[in-house]
Amino acid sequence: MLYILSILSIILGFIIFSEITMYRPPKIEKVTVLRKIKGEKFRREFSILTWNVGYGGLGKNADFFMSGGKTSKPANKRVVEENMNSILSFLYDQKFDFILLQEVDLRSSRTYKINEVELFSRLPYLSYFAMNYNVQFVPVPLLSPIGKVKSGIMMLSKFEPYRVERYALPGDLEWPRKLFELKRAFLLTRYRVDSHDLLILNLHLSAFDDGKLRMKELEYIKSFILKEYEKGNYVIVGGDWNLIMPGLSKKHFEFTTSEKYLKNYLEFPLNWTQPGWQWAFDPNTPTNRSNERPFVKGENFVTVIDGFLVSPNLEMISVKTIDLGFENSDHNPVHLKIKLKGEFNGRKN
Repeated sequence: MLYILSILSIILGFIIFSEITMYRPPKIEKVTVLRKIKGEKFRREFSILTWNVGYGGLGKNADFFMSGGKTSKPANKRVVEENMNSILSFLYDQKFDFILLQEVDLRSSRTYKINEVELFSRLPYLSYFAMNYNVQFVPVPLLSPIGKVKSGIMMLSKFEPYRVERYALPGDLEWPRKLFELKRAFLLTRYRVDSHDLLILNLHLSAFDDGKLRMKELEYIKSFILKEYEKGNYVIVGGDWNLIMPGLSKKHFEFTTSEKYLKNYLEFPLNWTQPGWQWAFDPNTPTNRSNERPFVKGENFVTVIDGFLVSPNLEMISVKTIDLGFENSDHNPVHLKIKLKGEFNGRKN
């Protein structure tokens, strides 16, 4: 009896500790620059890359327990270092004006205390970070718990924004699961372009829910971007939508993954996209693969859940998914080239 009471006391104490330390960010939070360089003069045409880097822990040899796999984190620090080195080398070698990153860890247990935010901030960009996962100890799975997690989304920019903010997305999971889950948000950067603004939203929507959270998040985003567009502003929304892109189905690519591992892959809701707004994604190359097992081409489920939504006053030049074979992340990056419609004086921020 005493033994049982001791166990119950430990569990209760842990729950109280998790409740007290639960991350409770404000609805809108100012974000300061991590690395400041001289911003370039704004151009009519520019390029954007979005990439969920999977915290450097979800390369082609990884699986993940919440997706039907067995593991909760990389086998060792070297795995994370090798993935991060390859990701950083790719970004160093390419030329983009903006880079939107998701799942960037900040000294988390699952990434062996590596400060990935600092590593990405070494790239020659102005850099900004917004937290969306901040839990002192994630207790699952019981035999190999994830432990402490600090993670979020980053914006790397060649141009200097005049305002950067973290916007909390609505909705929450049921208690006590919400004590150990992400607090979703988008990272908003604003750039002055002549008499209007260019807004770039970097987002990472919910994943392991029945879809209700994602619908709440989508409605909030739609309301926000329509109000900004009505003001005459340019709007680009990019990132990991965790929804199969409009017009595509689960069967768009060939795979042998069992349907039981695909319950969290939902198709984009019909009639959500407003007239004139344009989707920018590459339907010919997958951006995400399933994690019930290490990646084998033709076997794992693959789909397109990463891309961009752009306002009617922007013109898409090209969009392409860069096929890296899921070597260092369970996502492939998406590259968009775009330009402003109408007259533009090249005003610097």
